[in-house]
Amino acid sequence: HRDLHSFPTRRSSDLLNAATEGERLDVIDYDFGLSRRAFVKSLGAGLFIAVSLPAIAQESGQRTRNTFLGSGARTLAARIHLGSNGSITVLAGKVEGGQGARTELSQAAAEELGVPIDQVQMILADTSMVPDDGMTAGSGSTPRTVPAVRRGAAMARKLLIDCACAEWKLEPAAVEMRDGRVVHAASHRSFSYADLARSAGVARLFEQAIPSDVKLTPVKEWNVLGTPVARPNGHEIVTGAHQYPSDISRPGMLYGKILRPPAYGAKLVSIDLAPAKAMASAIVVRDSQDDQVVGVAAPNSLRARQALAPISGTAKWEPQSSSPQPSSKDLFDYLKQNAEGGVPRNPFKNQLTGAKTLSRSYHVPYVQHAPLEPRAAVAEWNGDRLTVWTGSQNPFGVRSELARAFHMPEDRVRVVIPDFGAAFGGKHTGECAVEAARLARTAGKPVSLRWTRDEEFTWAYFRPAGVIE
Repeated sequence: HRDLHSFPTRRSSDLLNAATEGERLDVIDYDFGLSRRAFVKSLGAGLFIAVSLPAIAQESGQRTRNTFLGSGARTLAARIHLGSNGSITVLAGKVEGGQGARTELSQAAAEELGVPIDQVQMILADTSMVPDDGMTAGSGSTPRTVPAVRRGAAMARKLLIDCACAEWKLEPAAVEMRDGRVVHAASHRSFSYADLARSAGVARLFEQAIPSDVKLTPVKEWNVLGTPVARPNGHEIVTGAHQYPSDISRPGMLYGKILRPPAYGAKLVSIDLAPAKAMASAIVVRDSQDDQVVGVAAPNSLRARQALAPISGTAKWEPQSSSPQPSSKDLFDYLKQNAEGGVPRNPFKNQLTGAKTLSRSYHVPYVQHAPLEPRAAVAEWNGDRLTVWTGSQNPFGVRSELARAFHMPEDRVRVVIPDFGAAFGGKHTGECAVEAARLARTAGKPVSLRWTRDEEFTWAYFRPAGVIE
């Protein structure tokens, strides 16, 4: 296993067969929040530590997409933007959670464009702007997205050379690239990316698909890739100017809190919301589609905690079932006994007759991913459009979750992932984003929801437990 794990709540042989990698991950599908009920059912049904995601069917009318790999940039314009002032913007669907993707992808673009790295502005993980490059997981950015960015940048460089040569009526062999410009030494002429941006018909050129066989810079000629460079936004991080998801603030924003059950799988039977409703400036939310969802929003986080406290004391809960969850001592026996289809027999057992054999059992416990920054999201509605800032490895997957939860087209949902405080394989679902959006819709104002460390350890999903024989 690598750094991508989740728990299946539904299976489809057609969808699993659509996966392009041998390992697999099923998405969690829900109308609101992460279904703990579905979560525990999956543990009893089968054991998978998964590292790949098959294509998933979206709501009616929406396309099918392989969420793990993504669809990539369909045109050069989806990958590279050139400004007439010489600015170069590169777009990628990956996220920066401390692993260095922003630096690496900036280097890849600068290398193929033939410009210094500080001339490249990298925009990551804004679903309204960037191509879907798939999840940032499974150590996939380097082998998949770096080559994709290089190809796009190399195509832009080729267009630069071709346009210069067409204008000067020269062959490409007569010119050379120097510091991001095409130079014809004999006539002392040069042609820059700003000149390309101002060229007639450039928009049409950038609507072309990026060819897979575009010529890339050989490793022995690298000047930027493979060299140590400073993180592009390192100054903002060190000085505190960078806004992590938990720092995002919007005009008129409220702060939210969600009522959590006292025990795993407990069902809310009754609750008195009057104490919170009586508090000035507090807004109480009980979801009409799922009466198990109760939350509050207030002008500051202290007031939100104060509003939640009195109603949590009135809540009456009943356990999920009369049978308790298996203890850690009994867990591995439980998993073997409840594996989907039973534990298979060894098909090669007869071939081992007379051979020296060694058998061992390995137990894999539940592991909390423990991200440095607990889950956080800010949700803002503008009419029938929703924007969410959150920390996730899966921006387009979170967009799909939000669209399904609120039964709306994906093109009305925008997910923005600022550089965030790590994930360790534990932030590829959007439960916090959906909760924040639910509170914001009822409150009529932007809402910031920040999970506490206690919530992170109690309610965020764990890496699955497992038994290996």
